Amino acid sequence: MASTIQIDQKLQVSEEIANSMLLLIDLIRVSSPKLSIVELLAAKARPGLSAEILSSNIIARFDEVGIPTGPLEENTPNVMESLIKVMCEEIVDALQNDMRIDIVVDQGITLQANGGNGGGPVVAIGSTLQNGTGVGVAS
Repeated sequence: MASTIQIDQKLQVSEEIANSMLLLIDLIRVSSPKLSIVELLAAKARPGLSAEILSSNIIARFDEVGIPTGPLEENTPNVMESLIKVMCEEIVDALQNDMRIDIVVDQGITLQANGGNGGGPVVAIGSTLQNGTGVGVAS
């Protein structure tokens, strides 16, 4: 059975439009600056993720988008606040308990090692003499 309205192949461009949109998104994407080695070392002092602080910060910004905060009419609990709290707890839990970060350290960091041999292979345990950088991938 033939369709009543014939398909014009010149109008079948949804894939091209989607690719153009992805290109535009990539062009306006702002990447964060790379941290220096000193800044990376200072990151050890960070307190870590907190679902409570994250949800409180998000709820504090509800006014910016017109979402009411606190109890609603007739003291009804605010389910949006509860939803945000639950979502933040689950996201932080997944990041802290399920996420894995695999790291590769750039080659060329000077290593000092001590060892000896009696004519066989030398196994040495050492430590780096300088700080270096690496690349991590979260999965």
